[in-house]
Amino acid sequence: MHRKIFAIGDSHSRRCFENNDWIADSRVLVGYNKLDGKTAYNLERHEKKLLQILEPLREKELIFCFGEVDIRIHIKYKHQQSGIPVEQLIDKTAARYTSYVSRLRQHGYRIHVFNVVPTGDYQGPEARKWEKGLSYPFTASYEERTDYTLKLNQCYRSYCRELQIPFIDIYQYLVDERGQRRAELVFDFAHLNSQCADLTLQHHTFSSISPVHKNGETVHV
Repeated sequence: MHRKIFAIGDSHSRRCFENNDWIADSRVLVGYNKLDGKTAYNLERHEKKLLQILEPLREKELIFCFGEVDIRIHIKYKHQQSGIPVEQLIDKTAARYTSYVSRLRQHGYRIHVFNVVPTGDYQGPEARKWEKGLSYPFTASYEERTDYTLKLNQCYRSYCRELQIPFIDIYQYLVDERGQRRAELVFDFAHLNSQCADLTLQHHTFSSISPVHKNGETVHV
């Protein structure tokens, strides 16, 4: 609990921030991630579990990491089910999620919304093994997932600005000139590694935390 910043969210809240000296990943409190696989859209449905996580962290800065599961599963599935245009589903996801985050912030939780990470390639033996265990359809192509990610992040950016929610907007540092995941940041077919934590500290300000110098760069801890 000595760390002042805690990441909370889906599996990316673990991999992006694990083993970092300043940011605690989502397993630190209880040894596993209680919100693994949860969507941004339906986060409020898990409020009881979420508040159990948040209550001991009232004095901490909190990074909320949700949205990748929506990109990979929820949005296209709902589009195919309902015929609602993808753009509307993306906007509704962002609006619903940020509205809930805003209400939590009004109750004193210092929440920062983390951008959705660039989509993985889901290629290779481990990805195929993972996919066989799924109980839901995974039909969005790489191109569709990339498009959805960019659009959802734009909506997050807009709603966070409107609702005065700090938005951790480091996507540009996570991708190469082709818009694909930077090779040195890749953990596996789905996740980025914990260098994301360093990039977060370099490019985002946590207002209650004083800046210090790390490896010649100013970070906020």
